[in-house]
Amino acid sequence: MKLMPEEVEQFKSEGYLKIDKRVIDDEHLAVLREHYDALFTERRGTIGKGLRNLAVVGESESDEDADRAEEMLQIMEMWRFDEEYRKLLYHAPLLDIAESLIGVNIQLFHDQALYKPAYHGGEVHWHQDNAYWQCAPPNLVSIWIALDDADEANGCMNVIPGSYLEGLAAHGRAESEKGKLPALLQVDADVHRAVPVPVEAGCAMVHHCMTLHQTNPNRSSRDRRAMVIHYMPSGTRNRDGEVMKDNLLLRGTLA
Repeated sequence: MKLMPEEVEQFKSEGYLKIDKRVIDDEHLAVLREHYDALFTERRGTIGKGLRNLAVVGESESDEDADRAEEMLQIMEMWRFDEEYRKLLYHAPLLDIAESLIGVNIQLFHDQALYKPAYHGGEVHWHQDNAYWQCAPPNLVSIWIALDDADEANGCMNVIPGSYLEGLAAHGRAESEKGKLPALLQVDADVHRAVPVPVEAGCAMVHHCMTLHQTNPNRSSRDRRAMVIHYMPSGTRNRDGEVMKDNLLLRGTLA
């Protein structure tokens, strides 16, 4: 599922690309949903077992008095917990997309499941991924896979086209009307430039690690389940300047 030259050029211009072709078929999608739901059910309400609520409002995520009314639930490294998600890392259509953008030598940075429950799914504020990661060179790409139809009502991705070409913005700790969100960063963004990227279940969108993006709360009656895989070219360095040679090699060879 290599991207067409015009699609690569669009990505280079805008820093994101909507993938309207199915990357996950119906049978595969049903399996991924089943395993996704089982993992979130197993870890719901636990501490230290891989699940976080990124929408927590308080002084810290573990604050006993924190407001947890909204939920932006995250499980990182799904591949470590479930064989279906390990196999997803090597799913050829996804690796073909990544290869079209970052080359043949591809490593996993990490993956994450992001779940906005119906009615009280929390917001993720404007940010660039590499503000969290601080990788160098900042050439990572993320493929955001919709397990449910994602639209403006239930919290699809919003992006600012071309923002990845403008350098790393100054991020601060995110805040809502209720108070601080200790799990999230936030940047001032020109929302007049923002565009929504609705994605149908089984389809995807890919964005650069320097692209400004955000998702709104989910107040709809529909869940919004998504899976994101973050790919990096072999030889990428972490925030300490160390080459991440131990990360999984998904295609090609190590630099």
